[in-house]
Amino acid sequence: MRSDAASPGGDAIGLIAGAGSLPLVLAKAVKARGHPLVCLALEDADPSLLPLADHTYRVQFGQIEEVIAALKRHGARRVLMVGRVSRTDLVDRGDTLFRRWLSEATDRRDQTVFRRGLQRLHDLGVDIVSPLEFAPELAVPVGVLTHRAPTDIEWHDIRMGISVARTVAALDAGQTVVLKRGVILAVEAAEGTDATIRRGGSLAAGSVVVKAARPDQDPRFDLPTIGAQTVGLLQEVGATVLAVEAGKTLLLDRVEALTVADRAGIAIVGVDVAEAGG
Repeated sequence: MRSDAASPGGDAIGLIAGAGSLPLVLAKAVKARGHPLVCLALEDADPSLLPLADHTYRVQFGQIEEVIAALKRHGARRVLMVGRVSRTDLVDRGDTLFRRWLSEATDRRDQTVFRRGLQRLHDLGVDIVSPLEFAPELAVPVGVLTHRAPTDIEWHDIRMGISVARTVAALDAGQTVVLKRGVILAVEAAEGTDATIRRGGSLAAGSVVVKAARPDQDPRFDLPTIGAQTVGLLQEVGATVLAVEAGKTLLLDRVEALTVADRAGIAIVGVDVAEAGG
Protein backbone atom coordinates (compact mmCIF):
# COMPACT_ATOMS: atom_id res chain seq x y z
CA MET A 1 0.00 0.00 0.00
CA ARG A 2 1.28 3.45 -0.82
CA SER A 3 0.19 7.05 -0.89
CA ASP A 4 1.51 9.23 -3.70
CA ALA A 5 -0.15 12.51 -2.81
CA ALA A 6 2.40 15.07 -1.67
CA SER A 7 2.37 16.14 1.97
CA PRO A 8 0.58 19.47 2.45
CA GLY A 9 3.45 20.96 4.44
CA GLY A 10 4.67 20.93 8.00
CA ASP A 11 7.55 19.05 9.52
CA ALA A 12 6.89 15.53 8.23
CA ILE A 13 8.76 12.71 9.96
CA GLY A 14 9.75 9.49 8.24
CA LEU A 15 9.63 6.10 9.94
CA ILE A 16 11.53 3.14 8.50
CA ALA A 17 9.90 0.33 10.48
CA GLY A 18 11.20 -3.16 11.11
CA ALA A 19 9.65 -5.86 13.30
CA GLY A 20 8.58 -5.50 16.91
CA SER A 21 6.54 -2.98 18.89
CA LEU A 22 9.02 -0.09 18.99
CA PRO A 23 7.99 1.32 15.57
CA LEU A 24 4.36 1.45 16.74
CA VAL A 25 5.35 3.27 19.93
CA LEU A 26 7.36 5.81 17.95
CA ALA A 27 4.60 6.28 15.37
CA LYS A 28 2.18 7.20 18.15
CA ALA A 29 4.76 9.56 19.69
CA VAL A 30 5.31 11.33 16.36
CA LYS A 31 1.59 11.77 15.78
CA ALA A 32 1.06 12.98 19.36
CA ARG A 33 3.47 15.81 18.60
CA GLY A 34 1.46 16.82 15.57
CA HIS A 35 3.84 15.74 12.81
CA PRO A 36 2.69 14.18 9.54
CA LEU A 37 4.07 10.63 9.43
CA VAL A 38 5.54 8.89 6.40
CA CYS A 39 5.84 5.17 7.18
CA LEU A 40 8.10 2.88 5.17
CA ALA A 41 7.21 -0.56 6.50
CA LEU A 42 9.56 -3.48 5.99
CA GLU A 43 8.05 -6.90 5.42
CA ASP A 44 7.87 -7.90 9.12
CA ALA A 45 6.52 -4.56 10.36
CA ASP A 46 3.34 -4.48 12.47
CA PRO A 47 0.33 -3.96 10.14
CA SER A 48 -1.30 -1.68 12.73
CA LEU A 49 1.32 0.94 11.85
CA LEU A 50 -0.30 1.68 8.54
CA PRO A 51 -3.53 3.35 9.76
CA LEU A 52 -1.47 5.71 11.95
CA ALA A 53 0.57 7.08 9.08
CA ASP A 54 -0.42 9.88 6.74
CA HIS A 55 1.48 8.18 3.91
CA THR A 56 2.48 4.53 3.82
CA TYR A 57 4.78 2.38 1.69
CA ARG A 58 5.71 -1.27 1.84
CA VAL A 59 9.42 -1.64 1.08
CA GLN A 60 12.05 -4.34 1.11
CA PHE A 61 15.26 -4.11 3.12
CA GLY A 62 17.90 -2.07 1.30
CA GLN A 63 15.59 -0.42 -1.25
CA ILE A 64 17.37 2.89 -0.77
CA GLU A 65 16.27 4.56 -3.98
CA GLU A 66 12.58 3.90 -3.30
CA VAL A 67 12.90 5.01 0.32
CA ILE A 68 14.62 8.28 -0.60
CA ALA A 69 12.05 9.03 -3.29
CA ALA A 70 9.14 8.47 -0.87
CA LEU A 71 10.66 10.61 1.87
CA LYS A 72 11.44 13.46 -0.51
CA ARG A 73 7.97 13.26 -2.04
CA HIS A 74 6.48 14.12 1.34
CA GLY A 75 9.17 16.48 2.60
CA ALA A 76 10.36 14.16 5.38
CA ARG A 77 13.97 15.07 6.02
CA ARG A 78 14.13 13.71 9.58
CA VAL A 79 13.67 9.96 9.83
CA LEU A 80 13.39 7.34 12.58
CA MET A 81 14.87 3.93 11.75
CA VAL A 82 13.65 1.41 14.34
CA GLY A 83 12.55 -2.19 14.70
CA ARG A 84 14.28 -5.50 14.19
CA VAL A 85 15.89 -6.56 10.94
CA SER A 86 17.96 -9.64 10.29
CA ARG A 87 21.71 -9.20 10.10
CA THR A 88 21.72 -11.69 7.26
CA ASP A 89 19.89 -9.08 5.16
CA LEU A 90 23.23 -7.28 4.91
CA VAL A 91 24.55 -10.30 3.05
CA ASP A 92 22.03 -10.79 0.26
CA ARG A 93 19.48 -7.96 0.11
CA GLY A 94 19.20 -4.45 -1.30
CA ASP A 95 18.94 -2.48 -4.51
CA THR A 96 21.83 -1.36 -6.71
CA LEU A 97 22.56 1.73 -4.64
CA PHE A 98 22.58 -0.22 -1.38
CA ARG A 99 24.83 -2.93 -2.82
CA ARG A 100 27.25 -0.27 -4.06
CA TRP A 101 27.37 1.36 -0.62
CA LEU A 102 27.96 -2.02 0.97
CA SER A 103 30.73 -2.93 -1.48
CA GLU A 104 32.61 0.21 -0.42
CA ALA A 105 32.80 -1.04 3.17
CA THR A 106 35.67 -3.38 3.96
CA ASP A 107 34.42 -3.56 7.57
CA ARG A 108 30.82 -4.83 7.57
CA ARG A 109 30.09 -4.73 11.26
CA ASP A 110 26.74 -3.10 12.11
CA GLN A 111 28.01 0.23 13.40
CA THR A 112 30.43 0.69 10.50
CA VAL A 113 27.85 -0.14 7.85
CA PHE A 114 25.09 1.95 9.37
CA ARG A 115 27.30 4.97 10.04
CA ARG A 116 28.45 4.95 6.45
CA GLY A 117 24.84 4.59 5.39
CA LEU A 118 23.75 7.48 7.60
CA GLN A 119 26.37 9.71 6.04
CA ARG A 120 25.24 8.71 2.55
CA LEU A 121 21.61 9.42 3.50
CA HIS A 122 22.63 12.81 4.89
CA ASP A 123 24.34 13.59 1.59
CA LEU A 124 21.01 12.80 -0.10
CA GLY A 125 19.07 15.11 2.21
CA VAL A 126 17.83 12.66 4.87
CA ASP A 127 18.89 12.68 8.54
CA ILE A 128 18.28 9.73 10.89
CA VAL A 129 17.27 10.86 14.39
CA SER A 130 17.21 9.15 17.78
CA PRO A 131 14.02 7.55 19.13
CA LEU A 132 14.73 9.37 22.39
CA GLU A 133 14.03 12.67 20.65
CA PHE A 134 10.37 11.70 20.38
CA ALA A 135 10.02 9.34 23.34
CA PRO A 136 12.60 10.20 26.02
CA GLU A 137 10.46 8.45 28.63
CA LEU A 138 11.48 5.09 27.15
CA ALA A 139 15.02 5.35 28.54
CA VAL A 140 15.63 3.04 31.50
CA PRO A 141 16.61 5.02 34.64
CA VAL A 142 19.34 4.07 37.08
CA GLY A 143 18.23 1.80 39.91
CA VAL A 144 16.02 -1.17 40.76
CA LEU A 145 12.70 -0.90 38.92
CA THR A 146 10.95 -3.88 40.53
CA HIS A 147 9.86 -4.83 44.03
CA ARG A 148 12.66 -7.36 44.31
CA ALA A 149 16.27 -6.23 44.25
CA PRO A 150 19.13 -8.50 43.17
CA THR A 151 20.99 -10.49 45.82
CA ASP A 152 24.68 -9.83 46.47
CA ILE A 153 25.59 -12.82 44.31
CA GLU A 154 23.36 -11.55 41.50
CA TRP A 155 24.93 -8.09 41.77
CA HIS A 156 28.33 -9.70 41.23
CA ASP A 157 27.00 -11.31 38.05
CA ILE A 158 25.45 -8.02 36.95
CA ARG A 159 28.75 -6.15 37.25
CA MET A 160 30.61 -8.90 35.42
CA GLY A 161 27.86 -9.17 32.81
CA ILE A 162 27.91 -5.42 32.06
CA SER A 163 31.66 -5.56 31.45
CA VAL A 164 31.37 -8.60 29.17
CA ALA A 165 28.30 -7.30 27.33
CA ARG A 166 29.94 -3.96 26.58
CA THR A 167 33.06 -5.74 25.32
CA VAL A 168 31.00 -7.97 23.04
CA ALA A 169 28.90 -5.01 21.90
CA ALA A 170 32.06 -3.07 21.04
CA LEU A 171 32.90 -5.86 18.60
CA ASP A 172 29.40 -5.57 17.07
CA ALA A 173 28.80 -9.22 17.90
CA GLY A 174 25.73 -8.63 20.12
CA GLN A 175 24.48 -6.87 23.24
CA THR A 176 23.32 -9.64 25.58
CA VAL A 177 25.07 -11.97 28.00
CA VAL A 178 23.55 -14.71 30.17
CA LEU A 179 25.50 -15.89 33.22
CA LYS A 180 25.24 -17.44 36.66
CA ARG A 181 27.68 -17.27 39.56
CA GLY A 182 30.39 -15.89 37.30
CA VAL A 183 29.96 -18.55 34.60
CA ILE A 184 29.05 -17.19 31.17
CA LEU A 185 26.28 -19.35 29.72
CA ALA A 186 25.55 -17.52 26.46
CA VAL A 187 26.73 -14.52 24.47
CA GLU A 188 24.60 -12.95 21.77
CA ALA A 189 25.63 -13.15 18.12
CA ALA A 190 23.54 -12.94 14.95
CA GLU A 191 20.67 -15.00 16.40
CA GLY A 192 19.39 -12.09 18.51
CA THR A 193 18.47 -11.47 22.15
CA ASP A 194 15.57 -13.91 22.51
CA ALA A 195 17.51 -16.88 21.15
CA THR A 196 20.45 -15.99 23.40
CA ILE A 197 18.23 -15.93 26.50
CA ARG A 198 16.70 -19.29 25.57
CA ARG A 199 20.12 -20.81 24.92
CA GLY A 200 21.68 -19.55 28.15
CA GLY A 201 18.59 -20.02 30.28
CA SER A 202 18.28 -23.65 29.22
CA LEU A 203 21.65 -24.40 30.82
CA ALA A 204 20.86 -23.23 34.35
CA ALA A 205 17.84 -21.97 36.27
CA GLY A 206 18.28 -18.71 38.16
CA SER A 207 20.48 -17.10 35.54
CA VAL A 208 21.17 -13.37 35.17
CA VAL A 209 20.55 -11.67 31.83
CA VAL A 210 22.53 -8.51 31.08
CA LYS A 211 22.10 -6.20 28.10
CA ALA A 212 24.37 -3.26 27.30
CA ALA A 213 25.00 -0.69 24.61
CA ARG A 214 28.22 -0.33 22.69
CA PRO A 215 30.78 1.95 24.37
CA ASP A 216 30.42 4.29 21.39
CA GLN A 217 26.69 3.63 20.88
CA ASP A 218 25.08 5.89 18.29
CA PRO A 219 21.69 6.86 19.80
CA ARG A 220 20.12 7.08 16.36
CA PHE A 221 19.84 3.34 15.77
CA ASP A 222 19.98 -0.11 17.35
CA LEU A 223 19.61 1.01 20.95
CA PRO A 224 19.22 -1.99 23.28
CA THR A 225 15.51 -2.61 23.85
CA ILE A 226 13.55 -4.68 26.36
CA GLY A 227 9.86 -5.07 27.11
CA ALA A 228 7.13 -7.32 28.43
CA GLN A 229 8.05 -10.00 25.90
CA THR A 230 11.63 -10.03 27.19
CA VAL A 231 10.45 -10.38 30.80
CA GLY A 232 8.06 -13.16 29.81
CA LEU A 233 10.94 -15.01 28.20
CA LEU A 234 13.02 -14.70 31.39
CA GLN A 235 10.10 -16.17 33.31
CA GLU A 236 9.87 -19.03 30.79
CA VAL A 237 13.52 -20.03 31.22
CA GLY A 238 13.62 -19.43 34.98
CA ALA A 239 16.01 -16.44 34.91
CA THR A 240 15.87 -14.19 37.97
CA VAL A 241 17.45 -10.89 36.92
CA LEU A 242 17.35 -8.58 33.91
CA ALA A 243 20.01 -5.88 34.12
CA VAL A 244 20.43 -3.26 31.40
CA GLU A 245 22.55 -0.19 30.82
CA ALA A 246 20.64 2.83 32.09
CA GLY A 247 20.07 5.80 29.81
CA LYS A 248 20.91 3.85 26.64
CA THR A 249 18.34 1.05 26.87
CA LEU A 250 14.69 1.43 25.89
CA LEU A 251 11.93 -0.13 28.00
CA LEU A 252 8.68 -0.81 26.14
CA ASP A 253 5.37 -1.76 27.77
CA ARG A 254 6.77 -0.47 31.08
CA VAL A 255 3.73 -1.12 33.28
CA GLU A 256 3.12 -4.60 31.86
CA ALA A 257 6.80 -5.53 31.95
CA LEU A 258 7.22 -4.54 35.60
CA THR A 259 3.95 -6.21 36.59
CA VAL A 260 5.02 -9.51 35.00
CA ALA A 261 8.44 -9.22 36.63
CA ASP A 262 7.00 -8.57 40.08
CA ARG A 263 4.62 -11.51 39.83
CA ALA A 264 7.48 -13.79 38.77
CA GLY A 265 9.95 -12.47 41.35
CA ILE A 266 12.29 -11.17 38.65
CA ALA A 267 14.50 -8.18 39.44
CA ILE A 268 14.90 -5.52 36.72
CA VAL A 269 17.76 -3.07 37.14
CA GLY A 270 19.05 -0.03 35.27
CA VAL A 271 22.84 0.04 35.70
CA ASP A 272 25.09 3.07 35.71
CA VAL A 273 28.08 1.79 33.74
CA ALA A 274 30.55 4.09 35.46
CA GLU A 275 29.46 2.92 38.92
CA ALA A 276 29.47 -0.72 37.79
CA GLY A 277 33.01 -0.45 36.53
CA GLY A 278 32.00 -1.26 32.96
